[in-house]
Amino acid sequence: MDELNAWTAFFTTGSVLDYLRYKSIQNSKETGADTSAEDKDEIQDGRSDNQGTEYR
Repeated sequence: MDELNAWTAFFTTGSVLDYLRYKSIQNSKETGADTSAEDKDEIQDGRSDNQGTEYR
C-alpha cells in the first residue's frame, strides 16, 4: 500500500487504524526506512514459538 491509497482509505472510513497506517507510511518515507526488509527479517529463526533462553 502506498501513501495515496492509505490516505484514501482513511478519508473514506475515518478509522483511526487507517490514519495510523497512513502516518506510518508517511514517516517511513521521510526517514528513508526500508519497509521491505521488515518482512524478511521478521522471524529470523524460522520458529513461531520462539521462547528464547530458559532461565533457572
